[in-house]
Amino acid sequence: MRKWFVLLLAALMLCIACQPTPESPIVVGKDQNAMIEKAESEASYREEAADGVNWAERLNVPSHYSANLVSGGGHLKVDVDARIVLPDTELPIVRLKTVTLSDDDVKRIVTALLGENPKCVDYNTRSRALIEREITKRNEDLAHWDEYGSFVWDMNYETRGELEESVHQLMREAAEAPEEVETFAPRYEWEYGKLFTASGEEQRGTPYLVFHALNPDGTRAGLSIYNAFDDLGASIHYQRDGDDPVSYPTDGAMYRNELNISEADAMTLAKETLERMGFPNLTCTFSKSIRSYRGDIARVGVPYKPCWAFVFTTTVNGAAATYTMQRSTEQSDYAALWMSERATVTVDDEGIVSLDYNAPSACGDVEVEAAKLMPFSDVSAIFEKMVLIVDNLYDVNGIDRTLRVTEVRLGLVSIPGQNGTDGILVPAWDFMGSFVDRTYMDELTLKTGVQYDESYSFLTVNAVDGSIIKRGD
Repeated sequence: MRKWFVLLLAALMLCIACQPTPESPIVVGKDQNAMIEKAESEASYREEAADGVNWAERLNVPSHYSANLVSGGGHLKVDVDARIVLPDTELPIVRLKTVTLSDDDVKRIVTALLGENPKCVDYNTRSRALIEREITKRNEDLAHWDEYGSFVWDMNYETRGELEESVHQLMREAAEAPEEVETFAPRYEWEYGKLFTASGEEQRGTPYLVFHALNPDGTRAGLSIYNAFDDLGASIHYQRDGDDPVSYPTDGAMYRNELNISEADAMTLAKETLERMGFPNLTCTFSKSIRSYRGDIARVGVPYKPCWAFVFTTTVNGAAATYTMQRSTEQSDYAALWMSERATVTVDDEGIVSLDYNAPSACGDVEVEAAKLMPFSDVSAIFEKMVLIVDNLYDVNGIDRTLRVTEVRLGLVSIPGQNGTDGILVPAWDFMGSFVDRTYMDELTLKTGVQYDESYSFLTVNAVDGSIIKRGD
């Protein structure tokens, strides 16, 4: 079922992408030197922040912001009923450099996540106990095939019979599997992906390392590390149970805590783990209680794992980058795409469940210690105009969408530098919330409400010069 939905959605997005973009005076920040010059503030501006910054007073920011907006074509509506969240520190402008992981960095990461002397194993060799656990899981789903099993496995098996045959195959494998598997010390030789030029010439691609290690309970942890390569930053991906991974949910729902560990203790564990990995300059900017459902199917009856989820972002002099669901800022005609530094960590009563760390970066030159920002009245005027213009294909394609803005946040955002080799942290306003759309395509009506969690940024406005910062995925 999901396969057909994915194909239909892809076809729909293709139709949308092929439509012309509405003509508009979209503002983009093309001159970062001018922006930096505009952000320079007088000494007195910095001195008043000795005991913290009162941004509400400085920029004349209200405690709440409301507006009801409708696009010219009538298909896009924006309902704003938002609290405004302000930092209590000065906001700098800082150069960023992509971090390349050294061998010492890798060993420190492995120790922090897999332990002092991890017992690594060959991924393709499974113990009998591991295979039998997989058999039990599949039999559970077969017993609930009509309730949820068909949804969990529909990307792999089209019929119940196919899933049953997979269980029989696993039983045959279990009969011949060893009670214990061979273990060995971690191997730190980088492997490389493959790239091919337009002429078909093979070139060396992204460097990577993959580790599979036994946990005390016999399950296998998985850790993959990709080093920085070309325009891509490094990334680290860890699962405590690599054969039954936890995924960050896409349903956006908030669940009550079902764990014994408190949010504060879980956050401390996540922070300490990142510090042991060698990444101390991160701040938790988002947290919630989640459920990781089997097969990412959030349906009644589907087995799930409750976890605390935390997102950590870049911090400079106490000022943090704002967390939004989008992970990057898009490339333009003057700069490449830039991935935002972000670590997402899930925790349960047994410890770290999963960790995904993307695009670690290091701070370079501080261009402006305390940026001078536009008054909020100017920013809100830009928002009310541009939110109805930027990426508005709804009027063109007859798609009804209502954006619900529930939070406006002032913080930092990383964008591509104009020299193409680095990034730059700048102060920005994010207008965030959720949306529901109704898509009309010929005589087929897709009445699927898509609910994001309320950290989806509909528009990001540079707080220094009012230019629009386009976020990516």
